Amino acid sequence: MSDLPMAELPPEPPALSDASGESDVSDVPVPDLDDLRFQPLVDAAKRALPQRVPEWTDHNVSDPGVTLIESCAERTDQLLYRVNLMTERQRSALLRLMGITPLPASPARITVLFARTSTTATRRAIPAGTEVRTEGEQPVVLATTAPLVLAENQSAGVVEAVEQLVPISEVLGRSDGLPGGRFATRHRPWGPGTPVAEPAFGPPLTLRVGGDVWRAVRTFAEAGPDDRVHWWDDASCEVVLGPLVPAEGGPEQHGNVPSEGTEISAEYRVYRGRKGSVPIGTPLTAVSQSGLSATVDGVLAPAEDAEDWRQALERAGLGLAPLRRAVTAADHEQIIEEHVAGLARVRVTALTRPTDSRVPTALMVPRRPAEVLACAVAARDPLRIVHYFDDGGTIAPFPVPLERPERPEGPGGPDEGDAVPQPVADAKRLDAVIRTGEDKPRLWFYGTQCLWDGADPSPQDISGAFPDLPEEFSSNLDAVAVLADPAAADAYELFFFKGETFYHRAYACTDRTFVPQPGSRGVRSLISEAFPGLSPQCQVSPDAVAVIDGVFYFIKATRTEPALWRREDDPLHVLVVPRFEGDPEEEPPGDAFDIPPDVRDSVVGVADAARLLGERLRVREPHYHRFGIAATVRPWSSAPADQEKTGRAAERALRRFFHPTYGGPDGRGWPWGRRVHTGDVFTVLETVPQVRDTTDVSLFVGDGDGAVPSVEVSEGGLVLVGDVDILVDITEG
Repeated sequence: MSDLPMAELPPEPPALSDASGESDVSDVPVPDLDDLRFQPLVDAAKRALPQRVPEWTDHNVSDPGVTLIESCAERTDQLLYRVNLMTERQRSALLRLMGITPLPASPARITVLFARTSTTATRRAIPAGTEVRTEGEQPVVLATTAPLVLAENQSAGVVEAVEQLVPISEVLGRSDGLPGGRFATRHRPWGPGTPVAEPAFGPPLTLRVGGDVWRAVRTFAEAGPDDRVHWWDDASCEVVLGPLVPAEGGPEQHGNVPSEGTEISAEYRVYRGRKGSVPIGTPLTAVSQSGLSATVDGVLAPAEDAEDWRQALERAGLGLAPLRRAVTAADHEQIIEEHVAGLARVRVTALTRPTDSRVPTALMVPRRPAEVLACAVAARDPLRIVHYFDDGGTIAPFPVPLERPERPEGPGGPDEGDAVPQPVADAKRLDAVIRTGEDKPRLWFYGTQCLWDGADPSPQDISGAFPDLPEEFSSNLDAVAVLADPAAADAYELFFFKGETFYHRAYACTDRTFVPQPGSRGVRSLISEAFPGLSPQCQVSPDAVAVIDGVFYFIKATRTEPALWRREDDPLHVLVVPRFEGDPEEEPPGDAFDIPPDVRDSVVGVADAARLLGERLRVREPHYHRFGIAATVRPWSSAPADQEKTGRAAERALRRFFHPTYGGPDGRGWPWGRRVHTGDVFTVLETVPQVRDTTDVSLFVGDGDGAVPSVEVSEGGLVLVGDVDILVDITEG
């Protein structure tokens, strides 16, 4: 928008005329605003095909795909023609519908070098918020964002500073006494853009109508005809007063209308834009800090002018429009990072991978058979015994996960009573078998029937044993699994798998009878959606499914894959890592990564305002996997002092590389969910100047568990280095 008042706009240029005095504009070129037409669009699309779709080789007009390209190009050509004919008011309305808002001027962010101007060498503290300013009649005022301490005998220090807002008081115009008055501001007010419910969205602007303050509202829907309110149109940069809205019983006024001639004024704050730029080396004045000089040491972010609508559209075309509503997990992360201070990292995820994704030995081939019809793991079984069955009967039971429990092998041992019941064994059509506890009978599924263990088993229809079970899950099941409810002794969630779908419902099991839990409802879902992370092979017709400690293990031929069940109402997890203020090369204190209450509240507020209706979010810390490192290195020097320096340098390098906020290959924190290998330690130690070479590396998890080949990290997890034992070997060899 123009900064000139209407009376100061330049006059229209005179028209060209010939000797007769008649105007002649035949020599004046008319600008071609609609320069994207049908054929160039088609040609551009065809040029992109070899890179986008290399298998598409027929680009002739007879190809159906080319016909679609031409149809889209024709429609685009028509839309561009219509867009170029839009008025400013129509354009603002379209931007508003698209959620595209031009950005206000942004502040300059710099680093300031404070240096002593006197010989005094005492400790000097410079608090956060210390103002520094440039020279001149209209100085640029900046304030430090963090405290700076000059230790004794320290001559200088550097701290970040940001430009301060400039207050604006402006008369917008006078009311004409009609509803829906619009008053544009001379500048685009600065606003944080945070998607919170209160106050109403918009810049912190104070509107005065005839000297009285009229409050801002998010919508005029609840405003009565006498309410002194206004609405901020962010797209057109205008203050809007109460409209007259057509209704069934006649027009209704929402919001008061000031009388004709009433002065409308506004108070708001802005940044200077590029006028607020301060180049490196610019001298600054620190008014409250005597004995110190201040100079611009570096520019972290230059000041930028406010956008116009063309720049906003271009930014939106690049996918950089400011977000106010989160649709994807990445949207949540971007909004939280932009609007919550004190954060180092944010991760929004469904957490679909188990904390430990290793498969227990007893569930892997060859400990288990390569082909099984079913497997049984007691839902409440502290001994963790898994039994496999095929068409020949019982396969010997295996303990899960690693060690065989101390149990006698005689009568009452794990092999007693493991034979498949005779009706099932004769039919050789065993589909599944479940067991609620190690001392509980088993329930066998085959065809359309199921039966319990017993001397005189009496089969019953699956549909009768499980009321309201959908017909498709009443016969020829692929697998059945049981998840125990830890809060109730006889409560279970049963899962019936068939094809690429499954059905689950909460049941109570008493006296060999499954009864649906009161208030529970059955849900049919796709395996691929409810158990994300499974391979395509295990997403369809699994041979068996075993549940151990809440983790579902899908067995298909020789494959065994772990997965977590994602419930229909499971929340997204917002994993927050606060800003780390200590030395990343030292072992952090135990509470270093606890989320401060004010930061947690800010994250909850922003995420709640940006989420979609019905979406659930849970804010918490990520899971930190602590591990230890032992390494043997050889130094370049065998001097005792150099040996100590070598060990210390190696330890500091390792702590920094595996740090949650400073580590990783890019220095921005250890990657989410990435496991740690011994090769990572070798890579780090190779970069330490004091280390000649590394001869041995070991990783440790837990207490006394011995060395491990790698440190498993959960999907939303990070790592923390605990004990670091560096042995400096000075022997030649």
